[in-house]
Amino acid sequence: MARNGYFKDDYVPYFVSKCNRRTPLIHLGYYMRVLTIDFTLRSFLEELSAQSAQIVSCGAGFDTSFFRLAANSVLHPNVRFFEIDFKEVVERKTECIRSSKPLQDCIGPYEVNQNGAGGLVGSQYHLVACDLQVLDKLESSLKLAGVNFSLPTLLLAECAICYMDEASASSLIEWAASKFEDSTFVTYEQVYPNDGFGIVMQKHFEDMNSPLLSLTKFPDLESQEERYTSRRWESCNVWTALDMFQQILSPGERKKIVSLEPFDELEEWHLEGCHFALMVASKGNLTDWFLKYADVPQRPIGMSERPHVEWELVETLCRQPICRFAQKSVKVTGNNCCDILIIGGFGPSAESLHGRRHEVINIYSRKEQHMENESTSAVGNNLDVEDVIQECDVKLDMLHHTCTRLSLYGPDGATRIMVYGGRYSPCRAVNSWPVILTVVKCETGLCIRMEKSETASIENAPQARWRHSAVCLIGSSSLHAEDHVAVFGGRTSDFRVLQDLHVWTVNASDLKISCREVTDCSSSSSRSWPSARFSHSAAVWRKSSMVVTGGLGEELMPFNDVWCFSLESETWSKLTVDGMLPRYSHTSAIYEDKLVLIGGVNTLPGNQPGVCVVDLNTTSCCEYTLPMQDSMRPIMLHNHTSELIDSTTIVTIGGGGNCFSFGTVFNNCIVKINAQQFR
Repeated sequence: MARNGYFKDDYVPYFVSKCNRRTPLIHLGYYMRVLTIDFTLRSFLEELSAQSAQIVSCGAGFDTSFFRLAANSVLHPNVRFFEIDFKEVVERKTECIRSSKPLQDCIGPYEVNQNGAGGLVGSQYHLVACDLQVLDKLESSLKLAGVNFSLPTLLLAECAICYMDEASASSLIEWAASKFEDSTFVTYEQVYPNDGFGIVMQKHFEDMNSPLLSLTKFPDLESQEERYTSRRWESCNVWTALDMFQQILSPGERKKIVSLEPFDELEEWHLEGCHFALMVASKGNLTDWFLKYADVPQRPIGMSERPHVEWELVETLCRQPICRFAQKSVKVTGNNCCDILIIGGFGPSAESLHGRRHEVINIYSRKEQHMENESTSAVGNNLDVEDVIQECDVKLDMLHHTCTRLSLYGPDGATRIMVYGGRYSPCRAVNSWPVILTVVKCETGLCIRMEKSETASIENAPQARWRHSAVCLIGSSSLHAEDHVAVFGGRTSDFRVLQDLHVWTVNASDLKISCREVTDCSSSSSRSWPSARFSHSAAVWRKSSMVVTGGLGEELMPFNDVWCFSLESETWSKLTVDGMLPRYSHTSAIYEDKLVLIGGVNTLPGNQPGVCVVDLNTTSCCEYTLPMQDSMRPIMLHNHTSELIDSTTIVTIGGGGNCFSFGTVFNNCIVKINAQQFR
């Protein structure tokens, strides 16, 4: 992270034998951690100015905070810095220091303990070997090292005590409150283990044989606060890593950091930032000291206040999981059967662990499989998967594109799909001009071919994009057999967020494609137009209107608004909806004039989106939380697709992502939601 320019740390190379390449997502996650702890330490030193004080780092490992603060003259000579860790770690760190002149220059004159206890003693810096779980030994070791329990003290536990058993960690917290008079206990560790991302996070540490032993007892921000205030600390305030990122940096600084490397895994970055938290407990003259430097965010109503949505996790008959994310799906057949094509995306294959997928697959259910019960849904649990034959040269292995089924069939009665936009990488957009695919039935199933279409003005093609929305609208005043595909927003390779609206017109007979931009011709001083955004969702309402919800704006913060575009009048109108959570990377469907928003991600810890239902006639809204997750098959409802496949059933397909350093995760079940529960 430091090597790639996120954070200046001249001292970490002296503790690292080699530097392996990591993804921008991991760099950003560790940047939020270092930024948060560094800001907290600097704020403490600023608060005390030139007073005598102490910093005691519990489980310090190979942290470089002392060296960075000392080198930048932030650490006043009256402040002493103590680091505690296991003897083996302390011995290794001591050897690193003894092998590096720049590290020794920061410490000044020092001595190495020769009494078998291990450690290092300098005028300001003290390296102490001790087990944090043995409190009597810890206390005597700190006294021997020169700790003054009467001085203002910051105790730091950065991703350290979370690996101790809960009783030992809580005893350490209470012991510190009883021993230090004017003090603050700063903790940075994991929270929210029970949602999809949290289950993946927990399993990662279990697989490493380093389980998070306190997390089930203190799973959220509220219980973390109570953990400290019930153990002799007079106050405790909590922030997520994402809260601190937003507060510490200006908008320009945030944009600069996120733009350091090509980066597009925003969902997992936000989720990681909501699953790590900073706890600042304090007492005595330091009570609530940190509130001068950071505001506690206002949190929306808790999830416990909302009803649970009912869903069913469905496997295909062939037991082949649909392991893809950032793909697109499109329903191509009518009521007698259900065919859903899956195009593009990222996932595993027989040839590779994972990568961009070029195979097109069909998830299908034939109604004749259960004709004995005519009232049975066309889907039920009878879903299966087959490959689709591709009779075309076009590459379909892109991510975050759109696949829009056109309303008008070809001369042979075949279904047509407009594929537009997408990317291969965050630096390489594709399909700046739409591709028309025709879907036909053949002996072995379905086949797709690329149509040769005429272009009216390809030189005037809009900016190439991905994470945009596209829907097919039908205008009553159209004089020709034409389809109108409305495309709004998106993101570009140079990190721009788009606000434009284009209508692509496809002639049904000769497939001639033209494009025109819709502009705001309103004479009103207050422009009625949605903000620039990407990763929003759009659905068709009453054939000629597009309803756009949520998305990420230019500040990379999610929206919670609803906009409606009318093809007839070519105007936008905003719907006033109260109580809707912000979200992006969700999907949407309209069922009986009810807008159903499925999944997504936001920046609210413990309040990630579930399902939201908006009555488009009354604009009333109801948020539903997701059911209790199955730890063996967690579901993360982002980067997925969804289809309303009959009058009552919505299915979501695929989804997941690269979960920070915890691995790449795919939803391996189809989620079936009965929309009748929203009546």
